[in-house]
Amino acid sequence: MRRFQPPSEQPAEPDDGFTKQELLDVSGLSSKTFDLIRKAARIKGPGHGGLDWMFSLDDLKALVHRAESGSFTERGDPAARAWRALLEERGVKLDRRK
Repeated sequence: MRRFQPPSEQPAEPDDGFTKQELLDVSGLSSKTFDLIRKAARIKGPGHGGLDWMFSLDDLKALVHRAESGSFTERGDPAARAWRALLEERGVKLDRRK
C-alpha cells in the first residue's frame, strides 16, 4: 500500500473475531510462540507484526486444539484455557480433544 492510500478492505467488526493483540494479551504468549502455534494449525496470519490482524472464531477454535496438542502442551495449555474463556464469552463451547 502506498503512503496516504486508504486500506482496500474495511476493518472487521469486533464481534467478527479477535485481533492478534487480544489473543496475545490473554494468553501470555510471545508473538513468536503464537506464530508457531498458528502456523502449526495452518491458519493464515500477518506477514510481519500485524497486531490488528483479525482471527475468526473458527481460527480460534483451531488454535485452541493445536495449543492443547503435540509439542505445544507445555506452553500452549495455559493459552488454550484463556482462549476457551474468550470463546465461552461469545457463547461458543468446545469439547476437549483427548
